[in-house]
Amino acid sequence: MNDAGGRQTVIEPSYRQYWKPPEGEELVTRGRVSFATGAAGRVAGRRWFRDPERRDIQGELAGWPTGPSYRPRSRFERFVGDGVMEVLVLLLTLVFGLLGGSPGRSEGLGRSEDPENEEMDFPVLWAAPGTIARTLPWQLDPARRPDTDVTELVLTDRRLLFVEGLKDPRNPWEEVLWETDRDTVAAIGRRPFSDGGRDFGITFTDGSWCRLTSQEGESLLRGLAAA
Repeated sequence: MNDAGGRQTVIEPSYRQYWKPPEGEELVTRGRVSFATGAAGRVAGRRWFRDPERRDIQGELAGWPTGPSYRPRSRFERFVGDGVMEVLVLLLTLVFGLLGGSPGRSEGLGRSEDPENEEMDFPVLWAAPGTIARTLPWQLDPARRPDTDVTELVLTDRRLLFVEGLKDPRNPWEEVLWETDRDTVAAIGRRPFSDGGRDFGITFTDGSWCRLTSQEGESLLRGLAAA
């Protein structure tokens, strides 16, 4: 359409702004999230999408584009990777020692409470056919999502949602990718065995679940724990 000066104007869709709950619905917490990534040995840098028989189901997920297929890291890959890391840590220690400081090594992962799903395998989506987790948006996968985009979890007193936006804060574009009623969520809990302790899981009432990592860190996890 044209304005009074004859200039063409564009009417943007209503979702081209940061999403806010409608009147009468209360925002509980929100923060940037993605599917988690393995941190231990054979699953480091990997993630899988499984059914209860532990089959890979990423090719069965409706509307999902093709993504990478991972295999567990071999002993050689783990040896080489861990060996390189040890050398780097040693070099950093020497450099910082000469400078009178310390490299600030991160804390170890500690002991896994679920080694089958954290050390031997690393499913981030666990879903039988027809369950809620199978409907989650592919944009949560950083290996499929464009580098320009981010995904956020939004929890209100009524719903759980995932929204997508742009990394550039000057462009307040955002839209809802997925949502479900709050009463379909059975539990939200931390997964301490993770890089920086930022992982958490969402279990739905039908038994399906997903494992996400919080880019917002402790602030989002506290909000989810208190919900």
